[in-house]
Amino acid sequence: MNRVKIEYGQHPQQFGRLYLPEIPVREPLPIVVVVHGGFWSGRYALNLGTQYAIEFARAGLAAWNIEYRRVGAGGMWPEVAADVSAALEAVGGVVAEHSPIPFDTNDVRVLGHSAGGHLAVWLAGEHGLAIRPSVVVSQAGVLDLTAGPTSGHVNPAVESLLGASFGEAPQLYEAVSPLHRVPTGIPVRCLHGSADVQVPVALSERYVAAASAAGDDAVLSVVEGEDHFAFLQPGTECWAQSMAAVLGHRGG
Repeated sequence: MNRVKIEYGQHPQQFGRLYLPEIPVREPLPIVVVVHGGFWSGRYALNLGTQYAIEFARAGLAAWNIEYRRVGAGGMWPEVAADVSAALEAVGGVVAEHSPIPFDTNDVRVLGHSAGGHLAVWLAGEHGLAIRPSVVVSQAGVLDLTAGPTSGHVNPAVESLLGASFGEAPQLYEAVSPLHRVPTGIPVRCLHGSADVQVPVALSERYVAAASAAGDDAVLSVVEGEDHFAFLQPGTECWAQSMAAVLGHRGG
């Protein structure tokens, strides 16, 4: 398998690893952008997405496993947003320049877990980008940052990301929440384990309801008996459904 590290910016955290299939390829490839989670914290890194990137390349797609500035590792919001946007747009620029195989930039699929799911679906709502996803797959994504504060729950990771409490900046919380950015015009596939205690299933349920009501193509699959971390474990149903949601998409 071919793997190369590519920098999409000047900060040490602005890089990714491109994975390409080894088989001879003549036609432009779909590419999967993998956005790792981990509370938007610098304690976690892109190695969380490596297994998916490898499997996508084995399946015949290109995979772009991205790193980005995170809390304690170079940035908060809006640096996080700027980096994931730049990493997505790099598919049509510096990433393509490093690939001996052309990409189908009309078929850029985005996969994100947890905080990465939040960022992946947030990207779907960025209408001004030159590269737009053909589909977004959210794995237990944090799709509404306002839900906890409005019910009296404070999420320290969210406050660290935004640098303010909900009471201080309610409009910021809404602007950063994918739920409040519909319609996006991008198909979104939400996957969630029923036994998830880190991110409630209700967040995906509410997002899909709101997106569907706004006219978007949004679907939720709840995996019975599996938890938040099952998405990171090959062999689970969450893993299998994630692979199927990405590989089964037909973009372009």
